Amino acid sequence: MPKPALIRYPKDRLAALAGASALRAIREGLLWTLPCLLITALFLVLSVVARQLDLPASVVDLLTGVHGKLSDIMPILAGTSIGYMLSFRHRVPHLPTAFLCLSYVMIAEGLMAPYPQAAATLVLFIAIVSPLLTVPLMAWLHRRRWTQLAPDGVIAENVRDTLNMVVPGLLTAGLVVLALSAALQIPAVAQFNIPLGLASLDSPFTSGALMAGLNSLLWFFGIHGYHALTPLMSVMDQAAMLNSASQSAGYEGMYALNSTLLGAFVFIGGAGATLSLVVAMLLFARSESLRVLALASLPVALLNVNEILLFGLPLILNPRLLVPFILAPVTNVVLALAVVQLGWLPSATTTLPLTSPVLFNAYIAAGGHLGGVALQLALVAIGVCLYAPYVVALERQRQESATVYFKSLDTTFTRLQEESLLYAHDPVVQTYADRARRNAENTRIRAISQYDFHLEFQPQVSLRSGLCTGCEALLRATGPDGTRQTPVEFLRWLAQADLMREVDLWVARQAVQQCLQWRKRDFALPMTINVTAGTLTSGDHLERLIKVLAQAGGQISVELTEDALVEDTQALHTAFDRLHEIGARVYIDDFGTGYSALSYLHQFKIDAVKIDRSFVVAQDSDKGALVLNGLLRFCEALNLQIVVEGVETDQQLKALASPAEIIVQGWYYSKALPGDSLMDYARRRQAAPPAPAQPSPAAPT
Repeated sequence: MPKPALIRYPKDRLAALAGASALRAIREGLLWTLPCLLITALFLVLSVVARQLDLPASVVDLLTGVHGKLSDIMPILAGTSIGYMLSFRHRVPHLPTAFLCLSYVMIAEGLMAPYPQAAATLVLFIAIVSPLLTVPLMAWLHRRRWTQLAPDGVIAENVRDTLNMVVPGLLTAGLVVLALSAALQIPAVAQFNIPLGLASLDSPFTSGALMAGLNSLLWFFGIHGYHALTPLMSVMDQAAMLNSASQSAGYEGMYALNSTLLGAFVFIGGAGATLSLVVAMLLFARSESLRVLALASLPVALLNVNEILLFGLPLILNPRLLVPFILAPVTNVVLALAVVQLGWLPSATTTLPLTSPVLFNAYIAAGGHLGGVALQLALVAIGVCLYAPYVVALERQRQESATVYFKSLDTTFTRLQEESLLYAHDPVVQTYADRARRNAENTRIRAISQYDFHLEFQPQVSLRSGLCTGCEALLRATGPDGTRQTPVEFLRWLAQADLMREVDLWVARQAVQQCLQWRKRDFALPMTINVTAGTLTSGDHLERLIKVLAQAGGQISVELTEDALVEDTQALHTAFDRLHEIGARVYIDDFGTGYSALSYLHQFKIDAVKIDRSFVVAQDSDKGALVLNGLLRFCEALNLQIVVEGVETDQQLKALASPAEIIVQGWYYSKALPGDSLMDYARRRQAAPPAPAQPSPAAPT
């Protein structure tokens, strides 16, 4: 199908770049910068503490300088890590691609050096976005034969991959230089600045809301909000100083909107008022990773520093948190200005840095009034209310994508989305592979959850009397479109989802209900159900199973496969004893096919064995006939009841000659039937036991 022409337009290409896979690469790449962010935040905290303690200026300058240097390398780290993540998606050599993305950030910094205001504002944005453009371009060039300097099989793989990235890297670097040079010829880019009119002190509510919202919006796109708003912040600083001068002259502060109000009551925890987000995560998040991130962010959030959340959660280019990220600071500035305008608190007359400690800055901003502390706490609480629905939505999305409810089975499938990211070989490749596997598993389980599950019962006929002496309950499923589903397929997926214990209990309950229905109609027939070893070796599930089967008064027995005998031996002994106490019997299903071998049989109180169909089919050969005959003689010697599965033909039936009573289960007599049909079938055979019938033309289940 041809692609629509609309996709050719630049805006549609940008929309494609902003797709889920690109955003995920950005978020995961930025997450790798978290250790460096923690160290950077530590030095910032130390510098603020040193300043508050009036330590020597040299100490403060040293700590501030280290913080500045670490902050300066953040764009380089961001570009490198995002490029590394994208290299896996586009199947290009990983480290060469990452280092090339690093070099492109350095190129951008060099070209923008003559424009410090634009550089401080846009370099981080360029570092985040440029890999989305350069890595696909390098991948396309890397696949062109004319760019390859080293053919396959000539030199070592690492050397070959590195050499083959030289030409794509050089060509891409040239395009980066041309694109940035052309962009810097545009005055709006080279002299990127925020209009001072946005900081009009005559309309504080409008200006404050615009500044708070714009700061968050810029950070959302990876543009350093404080640097971008430096001219406006300078106006806010001047407003605070004018208030201080007015107080010194005996007048009240003139300007309610100033930098101190923004730091104390608007940017509480940093851009987006993210101290409220930290509290909301601690209160409402159940994911361990989110709570750990919130705890790591809390100390620096108390100093209005939130880079850990910006890059670690992250908030950058995360549309799920955009609304509260903008709404919380806008709400704060409107409410704080209203309180000041109403005269409940005075205008701030002390100039404080934005990194002043929370509560302390509110107390000072309010002129030593505890009402400032109360206002700040109230604003944090309001912000928590704004962020809480989005935090809950993140949790709900995680649970909905990992938890599937089976209406028919009345059980749930849960699987944590966040598993270990450390693997023996390549961690990123393994992470993506594991995530794809889990997504496929979730998709399949979600489809199976729509099935309508029910039981059918296959008759078991005595070869000696011709009577129906029992039946096996078999799990069946019908899809939403009414088609019957293959048991082998959906049982395998249910087992991989670790749901078989719940399935066993559901089958037991349905089997008991069928027995009780038969009893109301004066009919009784022994029945067996398949039970996995996990149900019998789990104390809780065993107790629930016993409680259910006890209602059948010994009419329902259990089957388990031979290889299940190698599970917890002591637990199985206990389980078999409990089953015998309620009158249930223990059958070994698919006898002779498990890896437990015959040596395990004498260790357990087994009542009957079901010989697998494969031995019945193999009796056509001489050796196969000897094996089948040997199995029959072995079971006779142990005085075990014998059930032979999969009998389809007269020849197979005649091969079952034995002095012991043999029970036959197979399509020779009947396929699996609904409960009412099985009752009619058993009564017909009891009324007039028929001679062996011709095999059914249908295929066996």
